[in-house]
Amino acid sequence: MGRFVSIAEARAADGLRMACIRKIPSPWQEAAKGIFHVKGLDCLYAAQSETDVEQAIADWAGDSSIPVVAYRKEKLRTGWAEILMLSERLAEEPSLIPSDAGQRAWMFGLAHEICGEMGIGWCMRLLMLKAGMDHSGGGTLPPGPAAMLAAKYGFNPTHVAQAEDRVVDVLGVLDEALGDAEYFIGGGLSALDIYWATMANLISPLDAEKLPMSGFMRDIYATKNDRVLTALTPALKTHQERVYERHLELPVPV
Repeated sequence: MGRFVSIAEARAADGLRMACIRKIPSPWQEAAKGIFHVKGLDCLYAAQSETDVEQAIADWAGDSSIPVVAYRKEKLRTGWAEILMLSERLAEEPSLIPSDAGQRAWMFGLAHEICGEMGIGWCMRLLMLKAGMDHSGGGTLPPGPAAMLAAKYGFNPTHVAQAEDRVVDVLGVLDEALGDAEYFIGGGLSALDIYWATMANLISPLDAEKLPMSGFMRDIYATKNDRVLTALTPALKTHQERVYERHLELPVPV
């Protein structure tokens, strides 16, 4: 992946562009980057710079959340599924979506349980925010930033109470789906493999040589939840590492 440009430069450019955040490997952002990398798509990556107006991503997209994917003059895309569908349109091969309708429906269902609302990523974020707001000590977000992010993402008490069980349940489904195979579907790479590999960093990040980030952020990402760690089976951890080593950029460009 090449250099990052300013948000203003990305807005003025044509072709495929994506607004990101630097130094923090957001799994939704990293999944999109991974998909573009596997497909060989030339994407211009942008992040807030000193030359940008304050809150430049929000000024462009109406919200400060990332990733924000732009292609030519088409509507901006922020959802994991619509980013995947755009990438499939721009580069048909290698396809990351099964051609079989049953497998396709199954893949999107599991992908939602990883990337969607109340999926693994969503629930792990809730658990991180809860730890910070509960003043749980070292390796957690400070209460102030935790409260700010909770307000942004919707810290619903009902969802917080469900988060741990949801993560554990979905990890069980993924482990059963993977079994003894190297990939989730049909013996080859699909988007589901990329979504799991990148989202797994919210539970057990790749080591520092492969995934550079501050010790502070690494402590926040690496869960201390015993039930979640138990549900992260050796097969799922091996799959995460396999997908990165075979298909994604290492070290991860952040």
